[in-house]
Amino acid sequence: MLVQNLIALIETTAPPRLAAPWDKSGVQIASATEDIRVMCVALDPEPETVRQAVEHGAQFVLCHHPLTLSPRLPDRLDDYHDVLSRTMKNSLWLYSAHTSLDANPDGPVNWFGRALGLQNMRILEVTRRETPVLVRVPKPGPENGMSGIRVRTDGDFLEYEVWPEDLPRFRNADRAGQPVHEMPLAFPSREFGFGCMGHLPEALTWEEFERAVSALLPCSWRSIGCPPGRISTVAYCPGSGADLAGPAFTLGAQVYLSGDLKYHQAQAIRSLGLTLDVGHFQLEEGMMRVWSEDLAARLAGDVRIVFLPGRDPFA
Repeated sequence: MLVQNLIALIETTAPPRLAAPWDKSGVQIASATEDIRVMCVALDPEPETVRQAVEHGAQFVLCHHPLTLSPRLPDRLDDYHDVLSRTMKNSLWLYSAHTSLDANPDGPVNWFGRALGLQNMRILEVTRRETPVLVRVPKPGPENGMSGIRVRTDGDFLEYEVWPEDLPRFRNADRAGQPVHEMPLAFPSREFGFGCMGHLPEALTWEEFERAVSALLPCSWRSIGCPPGRISTVAYCPGSGADLAGPAFTLGAQVYLSGDLKYHQAQAIRSLGLTLDVGHFQLEEGMMRVWSEDLAARLAGDVRIVFLPGRDPFA
C-alpha cells in the first residue's frame, strides 16, 4: 500500500484536526519508502519498539505517544537519539496518533466502555463541535464516489450535506465547470473531546464491578474515596486524565478511572466519589491493541499489522 493511502486511512480514525494545539500528532520521522507491506503498532516510540519493528521487516511504525513534544538536536546519546538513529538507518516511517486519537469518541479510545457495555455514552470534555456544510450544484451533480453524503433535490439543483472530512473529496470531484455554493448548517452536530461516561446495562455491587474491571485491566490500582453501594454510572479517561475527575462526578459518575493521579488532586476529589488510578499505561495499551486488531481487519491482504506489546514502567 502506498504510504499516503495508509496515512489517510489512519487519519480517518485519528483526524489531525482533533489534536490539541500543544500536541505533535502526525508524522514524526519521514522516510523515502513509499510501499508499506508491514506496519507495527505500539503505545510508545521507544528504542525497543523500533528494534522489534526492524526484526518484523516493517516499513511503518504507528505509535500513540509522540517521539517528543519539543523537537531538539540529537546532541546526546539517549533514547531520543537511539530512536532517530534506528528509524532513519532502516528507512522507517514513524507516526504518532496522540490527542488526535484521544479526542475521537467513535474510535478505539473508548474500548473500555464498550467492553463494559456502557450505554448512552457521552464526552466529559468537549473540545470540538462540527456541523455539515450544505453544498448546492446544478444537476447532474457529482454522484460518483459520493457515498455517505446525503443528497436532496431542489428544482434544478442537487443539495449535499457534507461533513468537514468529506469536503476535499467533494471539491475535487469532476463537476465539469459547475458552480458550487456552500453554506454551513446549524445541525445535525457531532462532538469530539476527551474522556467518556456511560451507564452500565445493570447496576453492580462494588465487588462485581471490581471483578469486571480486573478482567479487562489485569493490574493493581490505587483507589481514592469510598465505593458506592451499587454502581451504575462509570466515567474514564485514558492516560493523564486526572483533571477530568471533578467534571466526571459533576456529571453524575459514581466511579472514575484514569491514571497519573497526584497527591493534591487526590485530596481534592476524594469526597466526590470513587476514583481508580489504574496508571497511565493500562487503558492506553488496551486502546492500541484494539486499534491494531481493527487495522488488521481493514488492511487484510494489503498490509500486515503487528502489535508490539508495551512495557508498564511501574510493573
